[in-house]
This record gives sequence, C-alpha cells and structure tokens, in this order.
Amino acid sequence: MKYLLFAALGAALLAGCATHQGQIVQQAQFKVDGGKTISLPMVRGGALPAENDDYKIEVAGYIASLKPGDAGQSEIRQSFSFFAKKSPTLESVRIEQVDPADGRLQLVLQDDAPVLKSQSWIGKTNPVAATRDASPWLYSSGNSTFLFKFTIKAKDSPAVVMYQPSFFNKATKDAYMRALRAPAS
Repeated sequence: MKYLLFAALGAALLAGCATHQGQIVQQAQFKVDGGKTISLPMVRGGALPAENDDYKIEVAGYIASLKPGDAGQSEIRQSFSFFAKKSPTLESVRIEQVDPADGRLQLVLQDDAPVLKSQSWIGKTNPVAATRDASPWLYSSGNSTFLFKFTIKAKDSPAVVMYQPSFFNKATKDAYMRALRAPAS
C-alpha cells in the first residue's frame, strides 16, 4: 500500500510537468529590452519554437560550411525562418540578438522587402569565418545559448515581437572543432 501511495504521488507530480516529444519542458530566464526578464520554454535538447496566433518561428540558429583543417576558409552564417499562419503582406522583418548580460540588442538582419514562399519567410546573414576571432562562441567550452528578437511588421497591422532562444550544444561544437582541426583529404 505504501508503494502504491508513492506511485500515485509520483504520477500526480509528473502529470503537472509539461512535456514536448517526451522531454520535460522547463522555463528558462532571459534578460531582454535593457534588463526586463522573461521566461521561455526549453527542453534538454534545445528551445521550443515561439508561436502565437499569426506566426510560428521555424529556425533561429547557425549554418556551417566547414573546410576540414582550415577555419579561415570555413564559414558560419545565421539562418532564420518563420511560418505565417494567415498569409499577410509583410512590410519588414527585423532580427536582433539579445545580449545575455543586460538585454541590449544587436541588429543581425533587416529585411525591408520580405517575401513569403509557401507561407514561410527565410533570412540568412552574410557568412563569417569560423575562426576564434570571428566566431568566439564556437570555441568556448560548454553549450551556447542565444536569444533572438523577431520583429515582424505586416501591412495594416502593428508590429509583432517574438523572442526565440537558440541552443548550440557542446557535442555539436566539439564535432565542428574536430572537423576544423582535421586535415583536408
């Protein structure tokens, strides 16, 4: 009977935990807009997509084109995408990276002539070298978490602001580092 009580209590506690694809969802704290703190859902494997009635963020992260053994010839660029649920006419899309220390914003991408293709918008930054100077986060130990502020302006509508975390785990960074150190074949 004692074990049945513990099992029932454990099941009740777990039932209160949100899950996503079998992973427990936890709220991560981020500083935004000069220091205001917000909570966003994350799982062990990364961030959940930000979503509202109009848009769903599909991608906020990095794409690498690696030349084995040559970080200077290897490139990293940021890539972003969202799905528009209602087919609006977009006027602008602005992506800013939020500084984790104080919430200050750094412009990453500004698209003043955005186009939806199959109801999705896609934007990419210019590539930067995968060197320690140009991409120091790649060389840092541990996981790297970024926060991006999407400001989406559709015709005849107020701007919509959405925050999307992006998670780059240590294992992926280690794999990139091995590729960058490997001699070209």
